[in-house]
Amino acid sequence: MTDRSKIKDNNPFMVPDNYFDEVKEDILNRTSGKISKNGKKNIVKLLKPALMLAAAMVAFAIISYTVLKLLFPEHDQAKELNYTEFLYHVDEVELIEKLTEQNGSYNSMFVDTDEIIIYLLEQDIEIESIVELLNQEI
Repeated sequence: MTDRSKIKDNNPFMVPDNYFDEVKEDILNRTSGKISKNGKKNIVKLLKPALMLAAAMVAFAIISYTVLKLLFPEHDQAKELNYTEFLYHVDEVELIEKLTEQNGSYNSMFVDTDEIIIYLLEQDIEIESIVELLNQEI
């Protein structure tokens, strides 16, 4: 490399007198726990990572929910299937009896007796059951 003897001993950089005494005081003043003028900026700097983490979690939850809805749409239909299955097992005669107990008669339901008979026949209700219900009304 180079010989050290060829390097000049003088330093081209100068440090002002009492510089290090002032630096020590300046550092102590800055770190003494005083709140700086831009305190709001410090709060933002502290909360920024937490807010980013919270935003990432919310985004992950929304994306996961959307993907699950797209991949497994049959979960939405489960309620509808349960409801239709429940209605399938409802006994029409029993339903009519409950309605007549609450309303007093078929006439109070504002439904024509002929319409009820046609509906019951379409639902394969025995004609004898329909006749019994009509005889009870009279």
